[in-house]
Amino acid sequence: MSPEREQALAAEWVTARPTAWREVGLRLVRLPWLVAEHWDLVRTTLKRDIAARFQGTVFGWAWPVLQPLFLFGIYFFIFTEILQQRLGDLPEDKKALMGIYMFTAMLAWSALSESLARGATVIVDNGNLIKKLVFPAELLPLNVVLASLTVMLFGIGIFVLATLLTPIWHAPRLAILWVPVILLLQALFLYGLVLFLGTLQVFLRDTAQIMAMLTTMWMFLTPIFWIPELMGEGLEPYRALLEVNPAFHMVSAWRGALMGDVVVPAGQRVMEPVLVARIPEHLGTFALWAVASYAIGYTFFTFSQRRFADEV
Repeated sequence: MSPEREQALAAEWVTARPTAWREVGLRLVRLPWLVAEHWDLVRTTLKRDIAARFQGTVFGWAWPVLQPLFLFGIYFFIFTEILQQRLGDLPEDKKALMGIYMFTAMLAWSALSESLARGATVIVDNGNLIKKLVFPAELLPLNVVLASLTVMLFGIGIFVLATLLTPIWHAPRLAILWVPVILLLQALFLYGLVLFLGTLQVFLRDTAQIMAMLTTMWMFLTPIFWIPELMGEGLEPYRALLEVNPAFHMVSAWRGALMGDVVVPAGQRVMEPVLVARIPEHLGTFALWAVASYAIGYTFFTFSQRRFADEV
């Protein structure tokens, strides 16, 4: 984009006057074109962000591979060796159930928690860029989300490779074709949250600390370390809350895409903690959350942007 074009866009959208709703609507639908126009900036910033994480370390770029392998080893050992008696009489090909069940959810959750932790301060931390009129500030939260999802994809690749080369779990089947859809919705959902939190942090500097506590609570309320089907009647009063939890639908969709159908005996009944057939249902609910998150986050960001230079 030419400097004259960027100046024109900045003059149109970042002004001293209150932002009009028409301008908000235009920016909501125009984001893909904005990203395309600044793709070199997005790509370069993303590459620099990921490289900075491992710069000066002994293993360097091997860390995105070593970290998921380390997590996988811990979950597999603890929940298939130490705690296997608590999982019931599982068939031989399901012995790794709890470790895989947790690992696939933690991959998605780690991307979520990292995006929120880093994204809450991304606008304040880049005040020098925010004060430049022609800089597209909405790309800062986007790069945070893309970086966390890129690291997550390393972990997914390691998981798929492990299932292909070892008997620890069957390799993903056709359900893995859902991955691009899940990834897109997760990116949209996280981007909206990061836009909202990053903007709120500009005016309320306690936002990052409050969100850190809420994220921890949110993690334990999401079935990452526990299986809803094993909770019995004690879960019934809270099932409605579980069903509206966007993270529940996000991790359930990832589990279905990576694990396939999981059907195991649980006492006198059969437990179905993961079903590929439920992926569209989970994604339908998650899509509503993703669109709402994006719309609310971007709207809040747009109405507040003209005050950033004074606040940061």
